[in-house]
Amino acid sequence: MTPSNRSWLPTYCNPGAFLPAVQECIILFKERPYLFQDFVARAMRFLESDLVKKMGLKYERKSALPCKWKCSDESLFGVDLCLYAFTGQYPFDKGKIGGIYNEGSLGAAVHHASINLDFGGSHVGYIPGESGGRFGNVRRPLRETDQSTDCGYLMATMEPFKRTYDDARENILLFSAGEESEVFVSIPNEYLQPGWSGHRIKLLIDIERLTSSVVDYDINKPHTHKVAGRTLFKVSREFLAQVPPEKAATFQTREQTPIGIELTADYFNIYDSQAELGGDGAPVNRLLPYMKIILSSKLAPYQLKGAVTNTNIEYNKLTDSVRSEAFRRYGFASFTGIFIDIFDEDIGNYVNLFQPIGISVKPQGRVREIEISSAEVRHIFDRLEPARPVLSIEDVLAYSNPEKTLEKFTYRPGVFQRRWKS
Repeated sequence: MTPSNRSWLPTYCNPGAFLPAVQECIILFKERPYLFQDFVARAMRFLESDLVKKMGLKYERKSALPCKWKCSDESLFGVDLCLYAFTGQYPFDKGKIGGIYNEGSLGAAVHHASINLDFGGSHVGYIPGESGGRFGNVRRPLRETDQSTDCGYLMATMEPFKRTYDDARENILLFSAGEESEVFVSIPNEYLQPGWSGHRIKLLIDIERLTSSVVDYDINKPHTHKVAGRTLFKVSREFLAQVPPEKAATFQTREQTPIGIELTADYFNIYDSQAELGGDGAPVNRLLPYMKIILSSKLAPYQLKGAVTNTNIEYNKLTDSVRSEAFRRYGFASFTGIFIDIFDEDIGNYVNLFQPIGISVKPQGRVREIEISSAEVRHIFDRLEPARPVLSIEDVLAYSNPEKTLEKFTYRPGVFQRRWKS
């Protein structure tokens, strides 16, 4: 009989609890991101297009308020400056630290203008280099240290989960007894029952999926002899069937091999045992239920996956807010995506890239918005002639020719530096 430890999980971690889907990096990053100033130039042209008129939005530049919702960070001042250059107005702030959308800011924003232009999302640092570069850090020339985390808030949120996950994939060991064809897995007890761990972040292996049964003690079989602090199981055929053949071969030797990156989201849960919960029983921080998916992605570094996931969550808060009856008579055009921060040594300044995840347009007099997917955004924007800025973009940003910076962004899904090999 296959044992179960699911009863130890918080309700929101139960495998039967549905988790809404978020966008995949493999889809979003099929194309390079835009330079943010180029995206804004096309967004301005888009707002004046016949397509937007057909959607029902009565857009007038003089009646529109540029807004931002993003994390407070010096490397993102370029976002504010780009919006200033293209509109002549400094953007109204609808964001909080960590790229959190401030729902309470909406009432104040519509006092300024009947149309809000929202540009927002999470940000992530990027350092160009081999194998697709590195995410999660950025150069900090104003600090004594050369670089630090970016976004600091998101990295700090994910760091204890990442540390626990890394320890699990290093210390969950698979092997074969040699004379037997079956593969065994030795799992530290702290990853089987939360009471065995004194840490706040708990990781529990889903033994219903990863294993088929507990291995009984047999005095004549040394591999079954108990190791303090561990429990031995037989590995499920389901798990072995989805592992790449070359990796499965390493598990079928006498040498105990760490599970590594094969510890994917299907086979574990991870949670904060002290997380603040809302009235629905889910964490107030809505990023937490997605943590196992973020950490174990094989196609994207967790720093980027976290930024994409957080942006999806906050985008939903934005669209949910503007659907309120109180804002029916106002117009909104929201441009949401991932801000990618690069400090370009050649330019001597920060350059902001932008990967759109979508656009929503809510015409005046309606409650529901019209949504445009990331693929549709590409199709539309790449055919638009960029609008000219109100103010010289080179003068406002204090640099020119950032196109070379864009060429330094070499990340492609599945091609990035990782600590673990397959």
